[in-house]
Amino acid sequence: MTITEVGCMGVKPSLDVINDSTTEGQILTKLYKYVVTAPGGPLRVYWGLEIENPSYLWALFDWNSIQDHENFAKTLGQEAAKESPKILTHGLFTEHITATQSLPVALQSPITEVILAYFPSDISSAQKDAAITNLKNSEKDLLIFPDIGALSYGWGVESDFPVRDGQENQRASILMSFIGLDSIDAHTKFRKTPTFEKLLSLIKNMEKIMKLESLSVSFRSLTRNTEEETIEDM
Repeated sequence: MTITEVGCMGVKPSLDVINDSTTEGQILTKLYKYVVTAPGGPLRVYWGLEIENPSYLWALFDWNSIQDHENFAKTLGQEAAKESPKILTHGLFTEHITATQSLPVALQSPITEVILAYFPSDISSAQKDAAITNLKNSEKDLLIFPDIGALSYGWGVESDFPVRDGQENQRASILMSFIGLDSIDAHTKFRKTPTFEKLLSLIKNMEKIMKLESLSVSFRSLTRNTEEETIEDM
């Protein structure tokens, strides 16, 4: 099963890190090209600015295992990130999730709705399973919406995700959902639909939920390919 590393980082003010015509954009793209071609690196990389707050950069990496990620971080991670302090301020977190198989499709859509649901660190396996069942049961209603390309969701492997804008040092288990949409216009319309409201209500009513957060990102992506490496601007 693929393990996905999820990272959220601060971007230095006034830098256009997604634009390859800028120095800062070239630094970021070079970084991700390096990790996806280096020995032992991730299978895929996705990165993009949070639309609601562009001072945050989101990056996700697909690995065969957490061990592969840890080994890479120990051997080549420092080399990969050596220029990142020029453009990034600090990392909010770097954790892992196990998501359903449609995650690459959701992240490679033109725009992705990302929903973060925080739960107590000691949430039980039974409660986690119940939450996944509820989301699975909602898939049919969501996928009826014509502009949704994919829905994916999964629990964090760790139980100490920092709660964004929460109490100081507040940690939690996290359930993340990703909805890939075909266009920015479709995304705007979808957020106004009863279907979206129903999904948020479903998650808000899950047992022991602490906080719910929704944001959107237009990800770029890079896939490991021994013959040719290509960046996809979605």
